[in-house]
Order: sequence, then structure tokens, then C-alpha cells
Amino acid sequence: MTDHWTGSVMIALAACALLVTGVWYAAIRIDRMHRRVDRTRATLQLQLARRASVALDIAHSGLWDPVTSIVVAEAARSAIEAEGLGPEESELTVALRAALGDQEQLVEDLNGDDPVKADALRELADAWYRVELARRFHNEAVSMTRRLRQRRTVRWFWLAGRTPMPVSCDIDDAPPAGLELAQPLA
Repeated sequence: MTDHWTGSVMIALAACALLVTGVWYAAIRIDRMHRRVDRTRATLQLQLARRASVALDIAHSGLWDPVTSIVVAEAARSAIEAEGLGPEESELTVALRAALGDQEQLVEDLNGDDPVKADALRELADAWYRVELARRFHNEAVSMTRRLRQRRTVRWFWLAGRTPMPVSCDIDDAPPAGLELAQPLA
């Protein structure tokens, strides 16, 4: 009879150890995923600020007509001052698309005789591409974290604590046609 109780106690202890180990692993994983979301969000904000800064520099460079420069500069300033992932970023995208014109004009500017304008557009293309990548990485991290937080173990043991559910970034960051043809700066 003692052997039966000893065996049952050992099985119960082993089951408890497995449960604790599983919960501990899930807690570590959820914590890492939340940190990853924070890092990707910071990277996205940095890349958005860089794109707005490049747009502001181009607006002040005199490469566009005065009205276009003012519109882009105001949109870029709003995006920089917002310091976030709000509608100001989409407004900057719309203003830049309008300023860059149609695809033929953009390709002509990239391949034209004015190396200053071509370099400025290449820098903008590079900044724009980095924004797209940063947004994709951020949204993927958010998606993975949300899926992990839906698991029973995470919900039952309240492993996410009071951490708010991460939110994906839905901004308009599609570049104008032709800008992807810009060769990166050396």
C-alpha cells in the first residue's frame, strides 16, 4: 500500500513539475514577444521619423514648386510632431505621392540630368522602403503575440498580466509607382 501511495505521489509531483515548467516557458515566451513588439514599434517610429525628415529636407531644397513644397513640408512637420503611428503618417504618404507625380515623371527625375534631385529621390525611396519593412515586421510581431495570448495557458494563468493587447499599425505607406525603381544610395 505504501508503494502505491509513493508511486501516486511521484506521478503527481512529476505532473506538477511539467505544468510549472510549461507555464514558466509560456511566461518567458509571452514576455519576449511583448519586448519584440516594443522593439519593432520603436524601429517603425524611427523609420517614419526618418522618412518625414527626408521629405522635409526635399521640401526645403527647392526641387519642387513652392505650393508642393509647402504642402509636403506641412505634412512632414505634422508627422514629426505627432511622434506616433497616427493618421499624420498616411497624410504624409498622400502628400508625397501627389508631389512626386506620375510614374513617367518620377522615372525621368530619377534618370535625369540633375544628380541632386536624383539623389534626394533615392534617399526618399530608401526611407520609404525601410518604413514598409519596419511596418511589416511590427505587424508580424503583433500578430504572433496576439496568437500567443489567445492560448489557454496564457489566458488561464493570466501570463500577460496587465499588458495591453498589442495593436498593429495600419498606415498608408504604399510608395508611388516608379519610386521602387530608384537605386539605393552607395
